[in-house]
Amino acid sequence: MVGFKNRYMVMEVFLDPNKDFSLDEPIIITQFNLSKAIKDSILSNFGECGLASSMNSFQGSIKACKTAALKCDESKFEQYKLSAGDRLPAGAHQQMQNCLEKVKVLEH
Repeated sequence: MVGFKNRYMVMEVFLDPNKDFSLDEPIIITQFNLSKAIKDSILSNFGECGLASSMNSFQGSIKACKTAALKCDESKFEQYKLSAGDRLPAGAHQQMQNCLEKVKVLEH
């Protein structure tokens, strides 16, 4: 039996440098605008079949992406610790924990 697994996609938002932005008008990124831009990008890069296959589990959850990114960074650091072994600098673990805590505080 094959189990279903959700996969996470992390996207970075770039503003169009050729578009004329008014200094008085703020740039507002809503979940609707963001999910529409992601769907448009998937459509242009992977076609209708790629968009259709991703729509089944597409939620556009920013919180889920943050959680996945944090877990990925924690896993990368654990991998780094294992490969560095005794050569790991003394303050590296505390420095990494401080960085992760700062990111977690930004969520609230």
